[in-house]
Amino acid sequence: MKTMNSPYILFFTLVLFFNAIKASNLINQTCKNSSKNDPNINYKFCVYALQSAPASHCANTTRLGLISITLIKHNVTDTRCSIKQLLQDKKVSKRYKGVLKDCLELYSDALSTLSEVVSDFRAQRFVDANVKVSSVMEASTTCEDGFEEVGVSPLTQENNRIFQLSAVALSIMNILHSSEN
Repeated sequence: MKTMNSPYILFFTLVLFFNAIKASNLINQTCKNSSKNDPNINYKFCVYALQSAPASHCANTTRLGLISITLIKHNVTDTRCSIKQLLQDKKVSKRYKGVLKDCLELYSDALSTLSEVVSDFRAQRFVDANVKVSSVMEASTTCEDGFEEVGVSPLTQENNRIFQLSAVALSIMNILHSSEN
């Protein structure tokens, strides 16, 4: 019995291996095109972000789009958590807390917007999804800009990550939208 199963195991292993290579090539190509067409997208960041999702290794372009939206949602959720922790810190000044509260509101709105993005994306309403992801992207820059008056932003990395992930999602949606027309 074992020898009979060996060819099947080898076959399925090879299929999985070649699908992983194909998906990796898709990620690399998507990120290469995206970073070439959008100065806001860093190629290495794009590849690393998309490859960090286990489902990306067997994904098509549509699935990569959903993965990119999910990555934004996770990062917005994590950023909201960081903001809440900073708001609890007694060492943080009232001026900083004011900006943090603004950021918390921006990212709370962004979370509900991202739920709508998933629905729009699945319904292939890429223009609607694009507008909504753009608003999430804008929330990250608005949050970051809010700290200019009070000093150094404690959320620079988080805001930049959300901005870049949004740019990646927008690029993938544009790829899907242009292939649709």
